[in-house]
Amino acid sequence: MAKLSVKTFKDDEHALRHYLQQVDDYAENARHISPAQEAVYQQKLTEAMQGYGSLIESEAKATGIEVSAVAAAVISQRKEWEVRAHAIEIQRIKTKSAVRKAATTAAKQAAVDAFKQQLTLL
Repeated sequence: MAKLSVKTFKDDEHALRHYLQQVDDYAENARHISPAQEAVYQQKLTEAMQGYGSLIESEAKATGIEVSAVAAAVISQRKEWEVRAHAIEIQRIKTKSAVRKAATTAAKQAAVDAFKQQLTLL
């Protein structure tokens, strides 16, 4: 049986801000890469685009894969991440619009819940 809870807000504006922030938070969590990871991934991408560099050469040596194959994989993975991030952003924008248009708090929550579910499919 599903648990039901009631959340009250001071006014409609507070409810709207709450649900819009939830949408942003879920999108951020879905896209999140730590700053340290992003720095490493960016360096690997730069090296992959050049076709050489210490990170991709070390990975190639450690895995027994050609440097060109490692470079191609890094570029492919970045493209996949960009496609996913783009899809998340489109859904975030659509969901925030739905939240703004929702007439009730329950409808706002339903839009956020649907977005959260969509993120599991992306």
